[in-house]
Amino acid sequence: MAEATLCKVCNKNEMAFNCNECGIPLCDICKKEVTLEEQTPGAKVKGDVTMSTLRPAKRKLKVCPKCMAEADFF
Repeated sequence: MAEATLCKVCNKNEMAFNCNECGIPLCDICKKEVTLEEQTPGAKVKGDVTMSTLRPAKRKLKVCPKCMAEADFF
């Protein structure tokens, strides 16, 4: 039977995701979510809301606490 991969932040829980920035395994408790507004040429901007029928206006990234503090997402 294969061993479950543990989260590299807490080393206690089983991994559920990989960090979108550095790729380390993360559990559901240690992950941080960043919501980014998509700014593409095909999207119409109406006020502060991006409207597009082709793709979602927001994208969620799952990152580790270290990348959350160091990475520039904007």
